[in-house]
Amino acid sequence: MTRKTNSQRGQAVVELAFQIPLMLLLLFGGFQIARIFYTYHTLQKALRGGAGFVARSTNVNYCAIEDATLAAARNFVVFGNLPPGTTPTPVVPGLTTDMIQILPERGVAESTAVTPCTCGDARDDTESCDVLSGGRAPDFVVVNLGSGFPLTVLGKKHGMIFAARQVLAQVERLIDHLTFQLFPGLGHPEPL
Repeated sequence: MTRKTNSQRGQAVVELAFQIPLMLLLLFGGFQIARIFYTYHTLQKALRGGAGFVARSTNVNYCAIEDATLAAARNFVVFGNLPPGTTPTPVVPGLTTDMIQILPERGVAESTAVTPCTCGDARDDTESCDVLSGGRAPDFVVVNLGSGFPLTVLGKKHGMIFAARQVLAQVERLIDHLTFQLFPGLGHPEPL
């Protein structure tokens, strides 16, 4: 009897030796997939917030990269809330303001297509978004990561997370909707 029991114990140890690496691999893989989903969701949420920030802002010069509102929107996307006197920490490690693109776009008449705004002189170009030369605000604002966010696993770059083309915020309709909320007597805007 003892010989059979000893051989069964040996068999259980061998089976366990095969199962432990497999279980660790599954655990590690599940952790990495969860981290990727968390990073993607956090980036999407940050981009959505930045697009809303820009869409609600007035007097934004979309043609000047150094515009204070655009810089504040990039900081909002990267750092979230910036209380004064604190050292900011990115919402996702490795995210920088250089990765954030803010693109103004114009809707094409009688179509669902959009085209990028130009930054020419508004006297020569009716589609200009250059407010300093008399252009009008864009119809949509796109906030994205441009070339993507680097995905690292075990310290090595394995690909990119693209949270691109995030939030086409309709600037005029959003401002109309906010105006109605602040001044209800002005009439009811179209639903967003």
